[in-house]
Amino acid sequence: MAFVPMDFIRSFGLEKRESPWNHLEPFQRAALALELTWAALSGLLFIFVVFMLFKIQVDFTPRGPYILLSLVAFALTIGDALKAVQLREDIDVPKWYKVVTASGILKTFAQVFGYAVLLWLTHTRGQAFSGSRPGLSSPIVARTWKRMADWGLASVTFIYIVALSAYQTTQNLDYMRNIGNHSTSEFEDYQRFVKISKKLRHVSIVLLLLLAINVVASLLALWFAQRGAKFTDLVVTRLLITGAPFVLAFAAMWLFYDIWDSNSIEASIKASLAGVIIEGVCQIGIIASVVSPIDVHADTDPSGPSSFLNQASPSPHKEA
Repeated sequence: MAFVPMDFIRSFGLEKRESPWNHLEPFQRAALALELTWAALSGLLFIFVVFMLFKIQVDFTPRGPYILLSLVAFALTIGDALKAVQLREDIDVPKWYKVVTASGILKTFAQVFGYAVLLWLTHTRGQAFSGSRPGLSSPIVARTWKRMADWGLASVTFIYIVALSAYQTTQNLDYMRNIGNHSTSEFEDYQRFVKISKKLRHVSIVLLLLLAINVVASLLALWFAQRGAKFTDLVVTRLLITGAPFVLAFAAMWLFYDIWDSNSIEASIKASLAGVIIEGVCQIGIIASVVSPIDVHADTDPSGPSSFLNQASPSPHKEA
């Protein structure tokens, strides 16, 4: 589901032209260049994650979060490439709607399950923390009910957005096939559909906000629990410092676009381009924040100083 209002950008220049690139408007060129840039960067991250997977010793570090991360990076690569395709001016409207839907679903997968990767890592680090010293109670993030709740929220969010996207695409295509030949009642039905879609979209934004808040709250809860036990966990610290800000910025962007409304064409264009930039930076930043601790996991050796559990071990400072 494409949340950033790129439909507005695409609505300019629906007619075919001899040279799509040369005749694109400046803001269309900028959006196209940005989407291709994000596709290239996420593609590089995908290759890096796959390469590092072979260095992780599965006996001591779970590969699951990073396998999911590779799928997230791959989905984002294809989604950004399709987002660039939808800016072309030599594509008919029905095909354009299908490209928009496919791009939106892939980018939604990247967002939702990018959050899920962060939550998965808090689960594994919480389990490592609770099992690394006798007498430590299991933190909330490592408990079974929390894991089930996290995966449930991520799954419901993705399924809901995909279903909404399919519903909107079907209704729009049905209306576009007979555009200009609709009766008054059919036009009124379509207007009701538009209003209903807007309300349903509010629900999807709420789900995404809840998921983002859950990610940040889980990281903070685990970090404070480890700090209280005088543990130093490089993985959790990196995720909190590098990942949480992008998650919050992404959530703020969706909230802004959900409540923002303007009748100014110039303001809408600027907002659309800003959305492309913020969305790309946040999604790339979230993946990169998860990639950064891989070097901690890749060198795991149960007898060495950089073992998985030693990365979540008591600090050398004496307890008071």
